[in-house]
Amino acid sequence: MQDKPPGNRVLADLLGMTRRPRRKKITLNRRLLTFFFFLLLSVLFWFLTAMNKEYVTSISYPVRYIRFPEKKVLVNDIPDRLELEVNAGGYTLLKNKLKSRIAPIIFDVNSFSLNTVLGDPSTLYILTSYAKDRITKQLSSEIEILNISPDSLFFQFADKASKKVPVEPDLDISFEKQYMQVGPYLVEPDSVTISGPEMIIDTIKVVATEAVIMSDANRSFDMELEMQPLHKVEFDPFEVWIQVPIEKFTEASLKVRIEVINMPDSLLLRPFPPAVTVSCQIGLSAYETLNEHLFRAVIDYADVGNMLGNKLQVQIIKMPVYIQSVNFTPKSVEYIVER
Repeated sequence: MQDKPPGNRVLADLLGMTRRPRRKKITLNRRLLTFFFFLLLSVLFWFLTAMNKEYVTSISYPVRYIRFPEKKVLVNDIPDRLELEVNAGGYTLLKNKLKSRIAPIIFDVNSFSLNTVLGDPSTLYILTSYAKDRITKQLSSEIEILNISPDSLFFQFADKASKKVPVEPDLDISFEKQYMQVGPYLVEPDSVTISGPEMIIDTIKVVATEAVIMSDANRSFDMELEMQPLHKVEFDPFEVWIQVPIEKFTEASLKVRIEVINMPDSLLLRPFPPAVTVSCQIGLSAYETLNEHLFRAVIDYADVGNMLGNKLQVQIIKMPVYIQSVNFTPKSVEYIVER
């Protein structure tokens, strides 16, 4: 047989070198896949075996209290969760753990015999061990409750009181240039009924809505607002509707004659000048209605003996509620008294 030329032998050697690593790589990948397959299978068998066992562990459950004694209100803080020491299978515990929302345990306070704390008749308590059977009925039948923490629930009650109070919206509004609030805001309803411990309710004179912050307002708006929560206080209703009138404004000025008050019938007081010039900002829709009869500028004869010099201070005691930035001149006037 004729030997291959040297060039062919070199080419064959190079091809052999490139092929051999590829076969090793394939063999290595197969070994890794086989290893991970049996590892996963082992983990799965271990998991299934572990899930079939029973475990003792603690579970934190939310709790909701209902039916307090009639005409009484709770004044102390009570636990919003109960720690349950339970005995259950692995599958049951895992299923409970994976729940996105756990239904709260309903704790019917009025269905228990409340015990009085010695020396403090306003404080009552319940031993949670007495509630074990009732709580068990609300859980899965596969869960056995061994213990409940805390072991006692304490309740302090006070007489419940109610009254109606006005609502004050918590508004922080800044306006776009040349815009303004053109009247008082409207609140519907303008008052709500609050209920709670008598000692708290008696101190409340007004309640506020949730805070509203608005910038560059340039039009009227309305919205529903919730009340600002107060500790141990209930609201009826909990929401109110608010309307705020906003529009573009213009500058206005007018003359308003000065009146004299507390003047004896036998005397006549003449102010100089007899009128003041009032300037203000007013919404465009109300501009045509503005007139001097909507204002009342006065000087008080009772101040004659108390003023230095021959001048009396002018006061504006009446003006429309829908105007802003009110100013007037002069602030004081000279006068003469005639009999």
